[in-house]
Amino acid sequence: MRPATGLPSRSASISFLAVSALAVSALAVSALADPKAPAPVPTPAPTPAPAPPAPPKSDPAAISARASLLAPIQIESLTLTPIVSIPTPAPAAPSAKDPEMLVLDEAMASKQVKISENDQETVNSLTLINSSDKPVFVLAGEVIIGGKQDRIIGANTIVPPKTTLAVPAYCVEHGRWDDKTRVFSSANALAHGRLRGKASFEKQGDVWKEVAETNTKRNTVNATDTYRTVAKQQSDGTLKDWQTKLDAALAKVPAADRARMIGYVISLNGQVATVDMFQSPTLFKKLEPKLIRSYVTEAVSVPADQAAKPPTPAAVKAFMADADKAVERQVYETKAAQTRIKKGEHAGKATVNFSDDALLEGAKAPPAVYESYQAK
Repeated sequence: MRPATGLPSRSASISFLAVSALAVSALAVSALADPKAPAPVPTPAPTPAPAPPAPPKSDPAAISARASLLAPIQIESLTLTPIVSIPTPAPAAPSAKDPEMLVLDEAMASKQVKISENDQETVNSLTLINSSDKPVFVLAGEVIIGGKQDRIIGANTIVPPKTTLAVPAYCVEHGRWDDKTRVFSSANALAHGRLRGKASFEKQGDVWKEVAETNTKRNTVNATDTYRTVAKQQSDGTLKDWQTKLDAALAKVPAADRARMIGYVISLNGQVATVDMFQSPTLFKKLEPKLIRSYVTEAVSVPADQAAKPPTPAAVKAFMADADKAVERQVYETKAAQTRIKKGEHAGKATVNFSDDALLEGAKAPPAVYESYQAK
């Protein structure tokens, strides 16, 4: 018989371990059964990675980051391609002011704007008094009659409220300089595209030449070589047939698209001649009828080429790019706006931007209030 050593036997060790395991299990069961015991914290499921954003859809009719083209409207030699704004996300910072502006015809009709010869009686400058409490938007090429000779406005600009200033002008009546009156009235007409281009980018001699050539084409040659008769045709019914066709075509544009319209691309027998584009649909709508009449004034002198096709968006972008790449220079400034031009090889560009003091505090400058491209 083996003497005792004081160490537990193997069977005793196994029994002790078995009892210990049962005790641990009992304690675990007791903890689960105890309502006061803290509940185990579940391990959170991994958060799935966000799906990558869908790439923006390409707009084949876009001509810039903020403008796109609708289907063209063809009347004889004239193509009007409406420009609509592309919706953009709401800006995080304050946006620039988009004040309600008067246009020249409504301001002159209500006697809130007066235009007269200046004290020096110079051909290329007139005095404009804006007595209203709103800014007045003026287009280069707006026809004003009277004074010592009929004129057109010489620069796109914004005239601040309660302001008197000298505005650029060009004579469109080469053969008159008399003292019948110093005051002007609006002819409710806008010069055709080529004449507007001469006013924005060229000199007085170029304006006179374009007026003379237009009078010859339109059989409106007169003693003082004034543009007045051509301008009057925009409202005397001469262009009625064209206007009726255009009105019918524009009436078919969906209302949602009409609400986004900010301008037109104008083509003559498929060649881009003019691009007029505004930041504000509201301002565009005020000037749209006058713009359309000026487009027709140019088109009626151009025989239709039945084989011509409307320009593609790519052709419009190429036309604009020719002017966009040219050097820019400022040609006129008011307290409300700055007028700048670029002269490319085939086209010129004129822009009007709000001046810094016309912006909301801390706001970034918006896109141009108005952009105009004219073929040379």
